[in-house]
Amino acid sequence: MANILKKLMVRFMAKYQSYWFARRQEKFAENLSFTQAVARIPARNALYSYMHHYQHQLSPDKLQQHRAYFKQDSRGFGEDAFHAMWFLLMREYHPLNCLEIGVYRGQVISLWAMIAKELNIPCNIHGISPFTPAGDQVSVYLKNIDYQNDTLMHHHHFGLKEPLLLKAFSNDPVAQDYIGAQQWNLIYIDGSHDYEVALADYTICRDHLADGGLLVIDDSSLYTDFQPPLFSFAGHPGPSNIVQELAMKELVFLGGVGHNNVFMKESRE
Repeated sequence: MANILKKLMVRFMAKYQSYWFARRQEKFAENLSFTQAVARIPARNALYSYMHHYQHQLSPDKLQQHRAYFKQDSRGFGEDAFHAMWFLLMREYHPLNCLEIGVYRGQVISLWAMIAKELNIPCNIHGISPFTPAGDQVSVYLKNIDYQNDTLMHHHHFGLKEPLLLKAFSNDPVAQDYIGAQQWNLIYIDGSHDYEVALADYTICRDHLADGGLLVIDDSSLYTDFQPPLFSFAGHPGPSNIVQELAMKELVFLGGVGHNNVFMKESRE
């Protein structure tokens, strides 16, 4: 009984804290670009607070509705601040060819499609995933769902163009060929958290990222100074090690929003 009460109390406090972060705050009221936000609010926790506030106070209504929809009935993971992060990144950089590795039920790729539609940005959206409940050492997913059809259904719900989806594990040869077939302007690595798979995902994505392209690595802030509020999460060892060992040295670090870390491949021109 004591453990149940403790869990209920933590859940209540997390929800209260989320509402508190979302209240209107004058210090976060300015509509900044991603670059401006990182420059003016360099501390990780403060930047996370800005993004959470932005989603609730400054983002378009459709983005707020989109996030609310995916928070219902376990349709998606993620955090409110990430919706703002994606909006600011896409608004600033206008990525043409976008790829998510590890599609769950389509929250991120449908968000990209919605943002592109709202901002009139031409955007080709791709996703690679086994579209099964296959997990890893730290993740367990819902069973009895047709994940691919489910993803398409959510796109239809919002009247969005269907993405280009490849049903495969990211380390399957067909997926490796798919990633290597072009240069990408935006890649989101959100697949297996196991170190070996995360390393393989990072390596091929880094090699096929266009000059000036963005690479966002999920669940990767475990070894940073980010101190997550109760409703947030710092990450897992696999992706977090990749960020510290490789990405911070090989790419240009643009900023970290919670457990998402954003990098750019420097232009060689």
